[in-house]
Amino acid sequence: MAISYSVKFKKLNFSGKTLVEKEGEIVFDRKYFRLKGKGANDHGEIINFTDIKESRSEKDKFVFTTFAREQFELSRFGDSVENFLADFYRIKNEFFAENLFMRAGMLIGQFDCSVEIINSFGKSINKGVSVVQFFEQSILFLPKFSDAFAVNLNFMRHHQFLDEEYLLQIEADSGTKINVSRLGSHYDDVRECLEGCLEKMYQRALNQLNNVLSGFSLPVLLKLAYAIKNGKAIEIGALKKMDAALPPKVMELAFAGNPDLERRVQFIRGMDKDEKFFVGFSLLNDADNREIKVRAWFLCALPSLNTIVMGISNNAQDKRIFFFRIVMEQGIPSDKLEEKVLEINQCMVMFDYDLNPLLKDKNELRKTKYRVAILRMAFLRLFRKSLLGYSQAEDLERFKDDANRYFALARIMKSPLLRHRQMFKTVLK
Repeated sequence: MAISYSVKFKKLNFSGKTLVEKEGEIVFDRKYFRLKGKGANDHGEIINFTDIKESRSEKDKFVFTTFAREQFELSRFGDSVENFLADFYRIKNEFFAENLFMRAGMLIGQFDCSVEIINSFGKSINKGVSVVQFFEQSILFLPKFSDAFAVNLNFMRHHQFLDEEYLLQIEADSGTKINVSRLGSHYDDVRECLEGCLEKMYQRALNQLNNVLSGFSLPVLLKLAYAIKNGKAIEIGALKKMDAALPPKVMELAFAGNPDLERRVQFIRGMDKDEKFFVGFSLLNDADNREIKVRAWFLCALPSLNTIVMGISNNAQDKRIFFFRIVMEQGIPSDKLEEKVLEINQCMVMFDYDLNPLLKDKNELRKTKYRVAILRMAFLRLFRKSLLGYSQAEDLERFKDDANRYFALARIMKSPLLRHRQMFKTVLK
């Protein structure tokens, strides 16, 4: 049965002029809601949750704006304003949790709590009463009166439990900090749940690494498992600090059976004395759990050329090498490098090494599981905009020509950027 509330609603344009003002109702669906006036002939207006840019409550009024620069004001809920807000965010959060890859793996446990976010600029945002759900590889927060958000365990930098305050503190790789409080009698259960998820993730990675990188000590493999988790890219320099023998073994694993690609990569790495080279790989057990399947990719950052180059390294059939800008229009590429590497790591891990959401035009993705992500995931939108194109030239000399053209395109300019679809006109075959 559809959930509905009687409301008065007003629609205004970007300049504040009232376009529509009616008494009627709001009717919720799983992906959208409908605002309609009284009477059987009023079919109303559908607002998709993906259309909403911002929302806020003001005493007995609820206001939201859309990406089309329209504003809607809802009021006269009577005594049901709190119930309306709870239902609005519950349905909206369920939709985005499902479509923005917030749930990674099976649900392990859920608990009532209160949540505060401290963003990377130090600003505190009180999310209030919430439910926290622990999945095998992510933590999902569902505030009662605010938007849902999640932390993927692959991108959780640090966590600690403060026993005296019954508080869980989380820090993400992005710099965002999260304080989870009011856990009450479930405090110990929350600790057991989170640490159990992490232990299983590291143990799985350790077992698989032990199979494909035999000969290294347990402490070295533990450090590597902690760094790559479920497929994150790691810099070659960091591998060397773990064990001097580790980089060549990892490179051999990553580029197995693909010497042509390795030669092209060597050329790229020689283009910038300040280059940083990363290798990422995901290890999967086959159907019989007898062999480990390796999926590997590389990322080469060239700050002096404002370019990141990446590709799938252990699939000789996929000859594409992709070129991305680090800085879009202004700024210092070396200052933005860590942020850019995080963007691509998130894309590769969360989308399970599927390059389609990075590369395909949004019209091609309209009927895929990425249709919402390309609209609402900030890091994915930014990375899609930074795409210059790709080369699939097998001949090394022709590849060098292609690469130099992309390096020229990556120069920081003040002119407007090409739209994502137009970028494909520069793809070099």
